[in-house]
Amino acid sequence: MITLTDIKQHLRLDLNPDSETDPELQRMLDAAMDHVSQYLNRPVPWTDESSSEDVFPASVQAAVLLIVGDLYENREGATNGSVITANPTVERLLHMYRVGLGV
Repeated sequence: MITLTDIKQHLRLDLNPDSETDPELQRMLDAAMDHVSQYLNRPVPWTDESSSEDVFPASVQAAVLLIVGDLYENREGATNGSVITANPTVERLLHMYRVGLGV
């Protein structure tokens, strides 16, 4: 699983374990995990039927970290003169793990 320490390293933040930003970062992690789960149409991590082990591929973890980074950098409600677009890297990292697409 992705920890707050992983997120702080990704965002290049102070690794203090009791930082006042921890609750905000946890909410961002929860939102990113929810977004990835919705996009993939499965829980994250998911259980591999053949081995009954939880699966959380590195590319899915990277996508979660990218989403958290986007949420952290764009945490203000609105900015003037900026256009925020979807990160195509997130979609490329996740697409191969989507299920239930009807194909």
